[in-house]
Amino acid sequence: MVSGVIFDLDGTLVDSAGDLQAALNRLLREHGLSLLDLAAVKMMVGDGVAKLVERAFVATGGNIVSLNVLTARFLEFYEGNATERTTAYPGVHDTLSELLDAGLTLGVVTNKPYAATMEILEVLKLSRFFVAVVGGDSAPQRKPHPDPILKAMADARLRPAETIMVGDNYHDVEAAHAAGLSAIMVTYGYSHKPPASVGADYLVNEMPAIVPILRQRGMPSQ
Repeated sequence: MVSGVIFDLDGTLVDSAGDLQAALNRLLREHGLSLLDLAAVKMMVGDGVAKLVERAFVATGGNIVSLNVLTARFLEFYEGNATERTTAYPGVHDTLSELLDAGLTLGVVTNKPYAATMEILEVLKLSRFFVAVVGGDSAPQRKPHPDPILKAMADARLRPAETIMVGDNYHDVEAAHAAGLSAIMVTYGYSHKPPASVGADYLVNEMPAIVPILRQRGMPSQ
């Protein structure tokens, strides 16, 4: 029986690369560095803000000695402007509605800071679906460590055997398995590795395709 689903955010529920690119390029321009195209930014997303900034500066030949300062400056550019280009992927709203109507408990676990996460969820009218939201600054560790998933399950009163993780990257799969969850991987996101090589329990090409899997695993009937 499945009673809960934990979702990643960037590359899974929402396409946020455009806003991340805009903030990164403002920061790079400020330091006289070359700008990044959207494809390059997508390959840098997923391991938290500091790692995103570090990857951008390494790629453009910048100095990362003051990474904490650079990360704070990036957040000045990004937070409050995180929804100008960010959109939900096709089928996300309808799928979440179907799962909620079926009685499932839903949560979000992301390496994005909590404030920006909530801004996106609220502006895109997604926040109502989730009883637990864990950001990259909400737990001592970030994915691929299982801590944030365990925190989300505790907040939502979910058990690992009855919960499934849905993400787009290797760290989602690793964190899910470390927490005792099965993992569904979407193939349309920002994966740094070929999806088939990551070890997910299921692969799907679109968000609505998770519903038959959840029904197979014992999702309650509507």
